[in-house]
Amino acid sequence: MRRSLYLTSSALLAATMTWAMAAPALAQPDASKVNDNGLTCFNGYAYTRKGGDYRYTEHHEVRRSHGRITTWNVTYIGMHGQVIARKHMDFSANPTVPTYRMVMPKSGYAEGIRHHNGRWTMFKRETADAKTQTKAFTIDEPMAADSGFNPLVKQHFDDLNSGQTFTFKFVVAGRQSVLDLKAYKTGNTTFEGRPAVNFKVELNMFLIGNFVPSLKLTYDPRTERLLEYRGIGNMHNDQGKVYPVRVSYDRQMPAVAKAHGAPAARCGSTAASAS
Repeated sequence: MRRSLYLTSSALLAATMTWAMAAPALAQPDASKVNDNGLTCFNGYAYTRKGGDYRYTEHHEVRRSHGRITTWNVTYIGMHGQVIARKHMDFSANPTVPTYRMVMPKSGYAEGIRHHNGRWTMFKRETADAKTQTKAFTIDEPMAADSGFNPLVKQHFDDLNSGQTFTFKFVVAGRQSVLDLKAYKTGNTTFEGRPAVNFKVELNMFLIGNFVPSLKLTYDPRTERLLEYRGIGNMHNDQGKVYPVRVSYDRQMPAVAKAHGAPAARCGSTAASAS
């Protein structure tokens, strides 16, 4: 009976692990290419975990002022060159918990975070004509949401890379929840022939972590750049469900992505795309 209860809990929590932080938004370009007072742009290429089939490209445009991220736009381009989602993030209220809105034009699905008069609210809408669900939350440092995970990792990168475990809270607007998570290093590896380190992120709950899928992240230890993400994504399949993905932030566009209409990594390459 006890094992059955744990499995039931894990099924519920597995749904919760469809984090907005997923593949979306963690990456950044080489440190040498970051524009501290202007736009920095790059791509991520998403594949299914099972079979390794190409699915979409994330096009990121990050604006900074004096080295600090101010806004971050992500356009998701599908297998036929079409926009399957857009996301706009604003970091003016908090450096690791951005306000944001992500919309999938085909279904009308939307989610995000609002901040008004000191009040933080996460929201979610399943379809264009569905009622919007909302839930208030408070900032409880260390905390992150969506792409804010990446600056949070950078704040603690040396500790993580030295083998320390880092615990934090993560706001999941898509599940109207705040999760307790932990991150830690699992080893060294290589990516595109260069040294890299692997981190794992999972629920910070006794036993539950044995049943709930974790996130696996590969970083460049020199530039602290995310190189690859493995875990639940935030795009939907034909059944309207999220699915596991591997997103690689390659220096050069893979041939399969180019063949399926992926945008160039340069700034403004998705500006004329139809939404």
